[in-house]
Amino acid sequence: MKIALTVGHSLLKNGCYTSADGKTYGGCNEYKWCKAFSKQLASALKKNGHKVKRIVCPEKKFTCSTQEKNYKLNLINRSNYNLVIELHLNAASPSGRGTEVLYKSPAGKRFAEKVQKQLSSVFQDRGTKERTDLYILNGSKPPAILIETFFCTNKNDYAKAKGKANRKKLAKLIADGI
Repeated sequence: MKIALTVGHSLLKNGCYTSADGKTYGGCNEYKWCKAFSKQLASALKKNGHKVKRIVCPEKKFTCSTQEKNYKLNLINRSNYNLVIELHLNAASPSGRGTEVLYKSPAGKRFAEKVQKQLSSVFQDRGTKERTDLYILNGSKPPAILIETFFCTNKNDYAKAKGKANRKKLAKLIADGI
């Protein structure tokens, strides 16, 4: 398949991240983790025979988060992708934990269920969820899933995802699910 792999959120012109920073709670910065992880996931997907295009918003260029939407959807919808995967991390109180995969379309649901099954072997299973309010799921022509890999505000979740070896393991799980 031809897959668009996007990193959720961005680093704005003023130096602020448009994402959660769980470092205060013993976790990690969502954008930084997802950006690093996207490299391992792209590699694992390619190893499984897929063509992958990583889409990361240009850093320190945008002034607001709404610019992310137009940037990503323009790149996605002018190409002929079979699937869109957007990477995110959940954030809540330090007690929030687990993994979930979001989708909108029936095809997206099939991919979401396979990825969820893989990731729930490591993190608490929060299930797949249909969402109709997220631009990446609504605005992408191909089927799309949004992976909330774990809670960046939970130190125990982060311990399972911290470091290159753990990211590589998670990447293989997701690639095998796809």
